Amino acid sequence: MYRLSLLLSAVIAASASPLNASCTVSSYSDVSSATSGCSTITLESFTVPAGKTLTLKLKTSATVNLVGRINFAYHEWNGPLVEVSGSKVTFNGAGGYFDGEGANYWEGHGDTGKTKPKLLRIKTKSGSNFNDVNIINCPRQCVSINSASDTTLTGWNIDVSAAGSLGSNTDGFDISSSHGITIRNAVVKNQDDCVAINQGSNFLFEGLYCSGGHGLSLSVGQSSENGNPNTVQNVTFSDCTVENSRNGIHVKTHKDAGTGSISDVTYKNIKLSGITNYGINVQENYANGGDSGDPVGNIPITNLNLQSVTGSMSGDSNSMAVYILCGNGGCSNWAWSGISIYNAKLSNSCNFTPSGFYC
Repeated sequence: MYRLSLLLSAVIAASASPLNASCTVSSYSDVSSATSGCSTITLESFTVPAGKTLTLKLKTSATVNLVGRINFAYHEWNGPLVEVSGSKVTFNGAGGYFDGEGANYWEGHGDTGKTKPKLLRIKTKSGSNFNDVNIINCPRQCVSINSASDTTLTGWNIDVSAAGSLGSNTDGFDISSSHGITIRNAVVKNQDDCVAINQGSNFLFEGLYCSGGHGLSLSVGQSSENGNPNTVQNVTFSDCTVENSRNGIHVKTHKDAGTGSISDVTYKNIKLSGITNYGINVQENYANGGDSGDPVGNIPITNLNLQSVTGSMSGDSNSMAVYILCGNGGCSNWAWSGISIYNAKLSNSCNFTPSGFYC
């Protein structure tokens, strides 16, 4: 009877915890069993093999603690190097970080040079949280939030400053086909957009610090998902700082592909310094990676509200505080107040004037 009791206890224990599943991951080979069987996972230091994605498809309500340094063996491909998905998950930086080994890829040629992988893709939902995550040396885009919802990122640090002038397309956060995304108290040091919103709704960005890149951006119309128009709605940037960057605020619609709309976007309490090109740049003529002739109104921008955008340009010869270029019928119902950006060498240029602002 005693032996039978021991046997039953062993069977119950075995069914309660999965066999051969380690909750501490110290090598790439540990990942699959941990994500399929563990609710709390600790990621120690290891290297992901070349051309492989660190796939963290997590159980509902799982917690991940990144305590080590995760590296990625060199391989020219699109990535991502890491993908995190799941519902109600918690991901804690916990002193560890992802190192994209960007120095192996940076050569100053962007997408025309080596094929460079994106680093991290997030596809979480239902109240997921990412806290104090550290990312360094992204080969290309750092964080892609795609097909995600109800997810909050807090206390992130993204640093691609080591790339210097060789870095290209090192966006901090790219967001598409998502809704209900909040990013708070993040630091981004890079060579491209600090944040770039492509598609989705209900986004909040608070307390961001951006340095070295292209500013707080919306980039809409470059693609259509399942043939649907690109739309961005209900976005707020609040209490953010942009320093030593090409732009402070950049809203661009693509005339070369796609249709859609931008509506109900607010920038408030934005501090600028050392901006080399445009403090505020709204353009409806973006194509092929830059300005492209006359603007078009294929993606109308409505209810673009700016409140207290202040600071300074770098004083470079081509610096301009405010540039607005709207297509026919492309811009309406803008309310701006408290815009004060000094040390620009060129006068403002506007073909549309927001309420409350004199161009």
